[in-house]
Amino acid sequence: MPASQVLFGLGFATAFYTTLRFLRFIYLYTRPSSIKRYLYGHCPWALVTGASDGIGLGIAQELATNGFNVILHGRNPEKLERTKSQLQGEFKNVQFKIAVLDISSATSCQINELVASLDDLNLTVLVNNVGGGAKVQPLEKNTGEELDFTINVNARFPAQLTKALLPKLSRPDGPTLIMNIGSLADSGVPYATVYGGSKAFNMAMSSSLAVEVKVEGKNIEVLAIPVGRVTDVAHSKEPSSFFTPTARTMARACVDRVGCGRQVVTGYVGHAMQKFVIDLLPPIVFEILVVPTMKDRKDEEERKKL
Repeated sequence: MPASQVLFGLGFATAFYTTLRFLRFIYLYTRPSSIKRYLYGHCPWALVTGASDGIGLGIAQELATNGFNVILHGRNPEKLERTKSQLQGEFKNVQFKIAVLDISSATSCQINELVASLDDLNLTVLVNNVGGGAKVQPLEKNTGEELDFTINVNARFPAQLTKALLPKLSRPDGPTLIMNIGSLADSGVPYATVYGGSKAFNMAMSSSLAVEVKVEGKNIEVLAIPVGRVTDVAHSKEPSSFFTPTARTMARACVDRVGCGRQVVTGYVGHAMQKFVIDLLPPIVFEILVVPTMKDRKDEEERKKL
C-alpha cells in the first residue's frame, strides 16, 4: 500500500476519532438530566450534606425545583434553620427537614442514629457534598488536628454515611442515586496535599462503589463529580466568570449530569475544558502554570494570619 494512502487513512481515522470525542463532549453537556428518574413513590426525599450554603445549598434548591423534599444536613443548627426558612419561602410545595451532625467528630454510632431517624422517609437520593479543610499551605505547617479534620470531613464521613445508608438505598421498587462531590484539587495541586488526597479517596470510592453495586444487582447510580474553582461560597466571593461559576450554577451543572452514564464526570463545562487542557500538558508545564498560582494563594493566606 502506498505511503500516501496509509497517511490518508491515519488522518481520516484521527479526524473521525476527534470529531466523535467532540460530539460526545457536546452531548454530555447538553443532554437533559435524568434526576426525575428518582422522583417516585410517596413523598420522595433527598439528603444533601453540607447544605447550609454554597454548592450544597444550590443542590438543595435544584432538587427542590425538580420536586424533591430535602433533608438539609449541617453542623450549625441556627444556620440550618435560617436556610430551611429561606428555602421554605422559596418552595411552598416542598418539605424541608434539618439534620444536625458535626462531621469532623461524628462517630459511627452517631451516623447510624442519623440514618435511623430517616427510616420513615422515602429516601431516593443521597448527595455527599460536605467537605472542607482546603487550607493552602505546605503539609508540614498543618497541625495534627487540621489533618484529622480534613480527612474526616472529606473521606471518613462520606464513606461512613454511604455505608450506613446503602441498605435503605438498595430498593426493590425503584432506582436510587448517590452523588459524591469532589474537587479537581485531587489531580496533584501543591499546598493542598491532604485536601487533594482526601478528595481523591472520595472519587476512587465512588468508582469502586459504582461497579460494586452493579455486580451486586443493586439499582443504584453512583456518580462522582469533581469541582473546580467556584464563587459565592464561604472562601470565595470574587466575581463569577465562565471558568469560575457561582455555587448555584455549579449545583445546577451537578444535577444536570445525573444519568450521563459515567462514574466520574467533571460537572461544569468550563471546568471540563480546563481539565482537558491540563491533562494534555506535560508535568513540567503543569507545574509552571499551577505552582505560581498556588504560591500566590499560599502567600495570601499567610498574610491574613498576620
